[in-house]
Amino acid sequence: MNSLAKSPRPAPRPAAGPVDAPDPAPLPGAAADPPTTGPVAAPPPRRVRDMTTGELGRAGEDLAAAHLGACGWQIVERNLRLRHGELDIVALAHTTLVFVEVKTRRSFVTGVPQAAVTPDKLRRLRRLAGEYLMERSTPHRDVRIDVVAVHARLDGTFAIEHLEAVS
Repeated sequence: MNSLAKSPRPAPRPAAGPVDAPDPAPLPGAAADPPTTGPVAAPPPRRVRDMTTGELGRAGEDLAAAHLGACGWQIVERNLRLRHGELDIVALAHTTLVFVEVKTRRSFVTGVPQAAVTPDKLRRLRRLAGEYLMERSTPHRDVRIDVVAVHARLDGTFAIEHLEAVS
């Protein structure tokens, strides 16, 4: 026989003991087996660099709405499409009706987010606010336009800057 050849090993034998032993009772506080069926966990959130421009914008608007709600504002409308454009957020801050433009960027290559609100954009927002006020009767005393700038960092954190009464 070749010295390098191995002889087949016998299969391990099961330990001796009772074959039909009952399962021991679970210990108090012991973790249960995971269920084989049931709700599936939500997928992990997408990374900022993997988001499309639309997804990034929606994430920024969700974050801005959550910020305004945490400040005690009442969100009246979101992503409201009117005849001449869209309003991101319409909210009530006490008795002031606020039209909020949200700008989200993941880098400063094209400038800070709030710089995207140009004088032309402000004119369009004023026109949209007038169209909104002509169509709806939300009770208010004052009206103003705010900008919320959201910087989405690549590490998954966000920074918010709220500019009040830009117009």
